[in-house]
Amino acid sequence: MKILEFIKTYYLHDSIVEKLTFCQSEQQLELAVEMCRWQQTFFQEGEPEMQLGRLIFSGVSNYKIDPDPILINSDEILVFELLPTEECEDEKCKIVLYDTINDVKILLFQAKDVQWIVP
Repeated sequence: MKILEFIKTYYLHDSIVEKLTFCQSEQQLELAVEMCRWQQTFFQEGEPEMQLGRLIFSGVSNYKIDPDPILINSDEILVFELLPTEECEDEKCKIVLYDTINDVKILLFQAKDVQWIVP
């Protein structure tokens, strides 16, 4: 799925990132996420409010994190947005995370697509 399509379908603000793994040789970024289902447009009363899953970005390049190295500790997603790019067809992403000790973490990367995989 194209990242723009994903962002139009899913709202990730306040969802929790439990783990982040970047494999440069495979050009893949994986986030283990506890998604706030109750914030989704398709949520229906009586369904579970949270859902564990994995966001897998493929074709990842220009991966940058601040601070580096990054320590994930049940970080909340504050921002997940696309940034303008004219360099190539890949979509440029910015994800801002916030943890319980008031640290802000920023991920910047380009990717071809994303998958949302639930167990």
